[in-house]
Amino acid sequence: MARKLPSVLIVDDEPLARSRLRALCERTGLFGETELANGGRQALEIIRQGQPDILLLDVDMPDLSGLKVAEFCQRQPRMPAIIFTTAHSTYAVQAFRLEATDYLLKPVKESLLREAVERALANQARNEADRELDVAQRMWVQDGKGVLQLIVSDIEWVEAERDYMRLYLHGRSYLVHQSMRDLESQLPASLFVRVHRSIIIRRDCIAEVRREGRKRFVTLPNGHQLPVGPRYADRIAAGVQAGRFGGSETVTE
Repeated sequence: MARKLPSVLIVDDEPLARSRLRALCERTGLFGETELANGGRQALEIIRQGQPDILLLDVDMPDLSGLKVAEFCQRQPRMPAIIFTTAHSTYAVQAFRLEATDYLLKPVKESLLREAVERALANQARNEADRELDVAQRMWVQDGKGVLQLIVSDIEWVEAERDYMRLYLHGRSYLVHQSMRDLESQLPASLFVRVHRSIIIRRDCIAEVRREGRKRFVTLPNGHQLPVGPRYADRIAAGVQAGRFGGSETVTE
């Protein structure tokens, strides 16, 4: 599957500068959706409506400076990558204190823009991975005596029970009041895989994928079998062939 190109918001109070940057972005072929803002206040409105991946942001604008826009972005749940584009070098220190990826002087050169965008995307990918690990390392669950903190990587598998999710690990199980969708979004995809609309399994706990006619089952190391849903069967079979799980596929007629 082709990688989705990042969206970009070009913010500059000068029409000629906006047009030139847009043409430069189109020429590089690095971007998907491109939006324009004629100043800082319009940029804030666009960011509120749908946050872009990358900002090409002028600093010195009459209504609201690019530095103020960057401060606003820092308070967002997911901060876009900011590349300042300006005719002045005097704001560089402030820009990097605001976690800017780069600071390009006008007229912006295509080679420097490419380098800045590639650096921004690499930083975003690294931050996403770090955030996934930070969020998913531990989880609080209720047990008979109170609450208990679990290490997420210890969870072997999860099965839905009505409005609850039952977590299995170390020979015990715990219920959490959470939807399958929410829990799936919290578990790192590098460790867990969904095999059924109501089942998620840690990848290295898949000892075998057994196929009996049209049905598939995942076998855990202790011999316990769990069904594979029809909509997930091809994905699981492909994962076995690619060596992304711990087991092999066995066909039983």
